[in-house]
Amino acid sequence: MAQNNMVNQINPKQRIFLVFTLFVLADLTVINLFDEYAGNYFHISSFTASIFMAIILQVLLSITIKIEHKIGNYYKSKEGLLNLLARILVTWALLFGSKIIMMIIIDFILVDKIEYYGPYNGLGAFILIIIGMLVVENILKKIFNSLEN
Repeated sequence: MAQNNMVNQINPKQRIFLVFTLFVLADLTVINLFDEYAGNYFHISSFTASIFMAIILQVLLSITIKIEHKIGNYYKSKEGLLNLLARILVTWALLFGSKIIMMIIIDFILVDKIEYYGPYNGLGAFILIIIGMLVVENILKKIFNSLEN
């Protein structure tokens, strides 16, 4: 009875916390699966380092998505083909460029705990990890939202 009462009283801040925690755990799983099964392209030295990587990436992805939405809203308010093309180009540059910035930040914070291999100093492997994380997060988001009602 008390448990039902607690769940029915989830406020927006608690919901954000739950979703953030769920996504960090999902990202942690993706990172460690990538380490285990794609060791030729990516290696992380410890589970602790993968926890930090998952948290850092979740924060950075959240910031990137907020910026992308602001840019998208700015260009949505304007009409014309040139603005549409500018929106696509700026959004692509942000989404791609942010991955490079994320990789640099992760390397700086976790120093020698992570190794990327492959073309462009492992940027491809890093982007695949991000794509894997986003796919899993979207699946979880759909499941989470479908259970709401």
